[in-house]
Parts: sequence; C-alpha cells; structure tokens
Amino acid sequence: MKVFKGKIWAAIGSLMDHAGTASTTKSSSPAAAVPDRALLADIEAAIERCTGSSSGGGANDDRHVHEILFLVSNAPSAITFLSRRITARLEAARAPAAALRSLLLVHRLLRAGDRYFEQDFRGLWASRELRVDAPRCSCSPLAAAGGVVHYAGAGAAAVASGACAFVHGYSAYLEERMQWVINQAGNLEPARKPPPPDHDAAMLPPPPSSSASSSTSSHDASAETLLFKLAMCQRLLDLAIQLLPDNNTSASAAARSAFGIVLRESFKVYDAFAEGVDVMLLLLSRSLAGLSKPSRVTAHEILKKACAQTPELKEFYHKCKRSNASSKSLEYPLVRVVTPAHAFAMEMEPVTMIPIPEEDGCLQEEKVEAKAGAEAIDGGRGSSFAHKMETTISTVWVEFDDEDQKLITADDDHSLKAVQPS
Repeated sequence: MKVFKGKIWAAIGSLMDHAGTASTTKSSSPAAAVPDRALLADIEAAIERCTGSSSGGGANDDRHVHEILFLVSNAPSAITFLSRRITARLEAARAPAAALRSLLLVHRLLRAGDRYFEQDFRGLWASRELRVDAPRCSCSPLAAAGGVVHYAGAGAAAVASGACAFVHGYSAYLEERMQWVINQAGNLEPARKPPPPDHDAAMLPPPPSSSASSSTSSHDASAETLLFKLAMCQRLLDLAIQLLPDNNTSASAAARSAFGIVLRESFKVYDAFAEGVDVMLLLLSRSLAGLSKPSRVTAHEILKKACAQTPELKEFYHKCKRSNASSKSLEYPLVRVVTPAHAFAMEMEPVTMIPIPEEDGCLQEEKVEAKAGAEAIDGGRGSSFAHKMETTISTVWVEFDDEDQKLITADDDHSLKAVQPS
C-alpha cells in the first residue's frame, strides 16, 4: 500500500513540474513578452512619419503603414501601445489637418492589417483603448476668438470650417466602419451579428421539435440576418454620402486620400446592398406569410428608406465624377433607383415582384410607378374590371315557320339568319 501511494504522489509531482515548466516557457515566449523600448520607439517614429505635417497620403505613407504592421507583428502586445499613441495624437490635434492624418492612419491600418490584427484593432476600439470619435479641433470662428486658433481672415475661417466638417464626418464614418470586417473575398460585411429577439420572446418556451418548425425558424433567422446586413449597408452609405468634400477641402492630399478610400468602400457596400435587396424581394414574394411581423416591418422600412437613399446615392456618384476629390479612373457602380412601388408591393400578399429599373431607365421608372398606382386604385376599389375581359359569341340555330319568316325585315336579316326547314 505504501508503494502504491508513493507512486501516486510521484505522478502528481511530475504533472505539477510539467505544468510549471510549460507556463514558464509560455510566459517567456516572444509573443507574450513585453515589447522593449527600442521597438516602441520605432513604432512611435513610424506614427510620426504617418501623421506629421510632411505626410501627404501618398505611396510613402503606405510604406510607413506597412512598417508599423511589421513592427507590431514582432510583438503583438505592442498593438495596445499603437492604439493609445494614435488616440493621444488625435485628442491633442487642434488643426483639422493633423486630426485628419491620424484618422487616415487608423483607416489604413484597418484595411492593410491581416485578420488577426483587424480583430485585435477592433477589440481595442470596443474597449475604448482606441478612440476615433470626433476630435476637439478648433475650427469655428467662436473657438478662434477664444485664442486657440487664429485665422488671417474670413476666407481662412471658411476653409477651416469646411475642413473641420469633413474631419467630423470622416470620424463618424470610421466609427461605423469599425463594425465591419473584410471577408476572404475582399468584400465588406458587418462584424456584429443581428441583435437577439426581445426578452419576452426569448422567455417563451420553444415550439415542439419538427422538421416544419425547424425549417421555419431557420428561414426566419436567415431573413433576420439579411435584413440586418441591409440596414447596416444603409447606415454606412448614409455617412459616405455626407462626406463629399468641397473644393477647398479637396485641395488637401490627405482629404483626397481619405475620400478615395471611402468612395471605393461605398462601391462594395452598395453592390452588397443591391444584391441583398434582390434576395429580399425574392424571399418575400415566395413566403411572406412565413416571416414574422417584425421582419416584415423591418423589410418595409428598408425599402422605404431605399426610396429616398438610392436617388441621393445616384446624385452623389454623379457629383463625385465631376469633383476633383476623386480619381477619374474609378469604375462607379450602376445605381438602381428603388421606387415607392416596391414599398407598396410589400403591403400586398403575396408580394408582387416589380423589377428595379437601371440607372438611366427614368422612363421605365415612371411606367412602373404608373402601373403600380393603377393596380393600387383598382385593388382598393375592388373593381371587377382589373383584368381584360373577353366575350364569346355562340351560334344558336333557330327554326321558323312560314308566318314568322314573313315578319323578318330586310334590316333584321343582316343580324339574324333564319334557317329554312328542310
């Protein structure tokens, strides 16, 4: 018995020694080690080169961004130091140009980093270690009167005000952009999942298990995911539309670079939105009754918002083509304007599929709206002439005797032919 107990204690001691050795090795690994001062100094210098006054948003800045990513990859824990230093520079910025360069660095790091860097970067933003909210840059004439910033004249104040508005709009765009990720196909998709159902619905007991109920719940879950993605697309596109810089702001190389990134991202977001709207209309046309009432309401609100947003987006892209802030070599998407006819079709059961017209199909849009209006009027009145009616004339053979034959006049003979008895 003593020998058996001794073996047990020896085995336990061996396991404890192995665990202690493993933990020591893990803590002493380069990935978990605290970055040294030299590495932090190199990161700080690279941040200065990206956000300094000499930064112009060109190819040299891309090289500095990749330098930062390389330095952080050698010590992953240094990403916290990177986030804090960028936040400190953004909060200390009093000129719109300095704040814009810090925001642009955040956007470029978010796009150029790998999947793990992007995940950690967004995690630091969620924990407020990285902040990209509106900086306290002094741009207005009231702030200038306080002695923080002085302008040479009214023209300089107007230029600063336009630049400050662009910085605040870009900051709001980045706040929303932090909730998106770049998937393996290189497209943007929302990082967050659809919000869970309300608490009351969650407390209800689950329905009895069956193939029909499981397919219905799966169908409704996929619809919720699609509707959530469409709503996220609309939010990001709204912020992009408001970001078109004026002529004075577009003179800044950093502003042109930031707007170019936003514009290219909006192309991908709109493509995802247009594809999602087609899927939503097809989904609703097949199984409107299978969707929950909140899903139908959300779908109707998305289409209602799209009726106002898609014409604005179309006009926004037209302005971008004429603006100096965007590159002339960009391939703009073909915006399909959503009309009120699509929102009206949502209220009908089953849903009537109405094709979304192309960008230049203005006449087609008017025809669709006129057709939908006529159908709405007919449907509301309950008229029996909603469809074209055809009449059929059947031939009746009638026999007359001699007295009746004499009463037939010449005019009646054209409309009725009598048949003589054989």
